[in-house]
Amino acid sequence: MKPFLFDGYYFTIALANLTGHIPSHRIRNWVYRHIFRIQLAKDATLYGLCRFWMPWRIKIGSHSVLGDRLFLDGRNGITIGNNVSIGSETRIFTLQHDIDSPTFDTKGGLVVIGDNVYVGSRVMILPDVIIGEGAVLASGAVVTKDVDEWTVVGGVPARFIRARPKMKYQIQHRRAIFQ
Repeated sequence: MKPFLFDGYYFTIALANLTGHIPSHRIRNWVYRHIFRIQLAKDATLYGLCRFWMPWRIKIGSHSVLGDRLFLDGRNGITIGNNVSIGSETRIFTLQHDIDSPTFDTKGGLVVIGDNVYVGSRVMILPDVIIGEGAVLASGAVVTKDVDEWTVVGGVPARFIRARPKMKYQIQHRRAIFQ
């Protein structure tokens, strides 16, 4: 059995996680795009200290801003749309253990986040969930099911709070030099 650090897959994941410590977002995002093959739009920003599983299965659209200390589990794929804002310390899972399986097998699916979505800080999104366009996930929500377009959800588990007006949103974001 190979030691942990010399296994190519786990070594790659370790390097992707260490990349989050690079203090310049321009350099860090370049490494994410070109070394770890995250499909990160040129005008999108992924802030520091993020951790990953299979970053090469993650796609992030234009004008999207992802906060610091995220966990992105790309094993079954994550697609994040355009003009999405995701707060700090959010966790997105695409695979989990099946607690009803006698062998504790895994199950999961793709997570899709539509355009113009706002995800508050410390939100947890579980596998096989689709977040509709314009939805808002309140801080601390645990999203276990699909979220309809232009709605606000929150709580544990996340439940409908109210409808949101349909309009064109544009994230006004000024990147800090070192963040």
